[in-house]
Amino acid sequence: MRVKNIGGFSYDSNAYLIDAKRKTLVDAGMDASRVLKGIGDGLELIVLTHCHYDHVGAVPDIVRETGAKVAMHGKDVLLLRSDRACVASMFNAPRPEFKVDIVLKDGDTIDLGDSFLAVIHTPGHTPGSICLYNEETKEMFTGDTVFEGGGFGRTDLGGDEGQMVASLQKLAKMDVSILYPGHGGIVANRAKESLLASYNNARHMFF
Repeated sequence: MRVKNIGGFSYDSNAYLIDAKRKTLVDAGMDASRVLKGIGDGLELIVLTHCHYDHVGAVPDIVRETGAKVAMHGKDVLLLRSDRACVASMFNAPRPEFKVDIVLKDGDTIDLGDSFLAVIHTPGHTPGSICLYNEETKEMFTGDTVFEGGGFGRTDLGGDEGQMVASLQKLAKMDVSILYPGHGGIVANRAKESLLASYNNARHMFF
């Protein structure tokens, strides 16, 4: 896949542009002007890995400018109704108002026109956190479930420690070539080993 990281600053999330036949953005961050400059024309879809404000705050402005549709797991759609659940209050911001056009569930497939992304439900950071996996290229977008260096998402903002460990165990069994995390750097080398390290670190921390 042709993936462009519109990298976030400070607490802002990464936003990944997939330059496919159906131009798609994975996560949106908080700064719409930065993201809009990076994506150009023709955006059709925004897929959100979870509901937290640092990943979704820019969605209303991006949708207004591009007309893109929005997809998110059903369990996190419900959390958008609360400033606290979507952690907008942590950023001294109101919860963003936007419509989720496509409600996702585990096992769904997102058609990019010339490639596909499988939706993997990975609760733990939030109830509806997802990862997105291209089976052909073995690339994975991990949101705040997995970070570089054996890191993983915090569970104290409406998450669950047991679910996080179970999700990481599931991901650690997969064949992955590249990881695109929600924060920090892309893992382009030894991605499978990095997933295993995240699982082991979480297992030892929580159990």
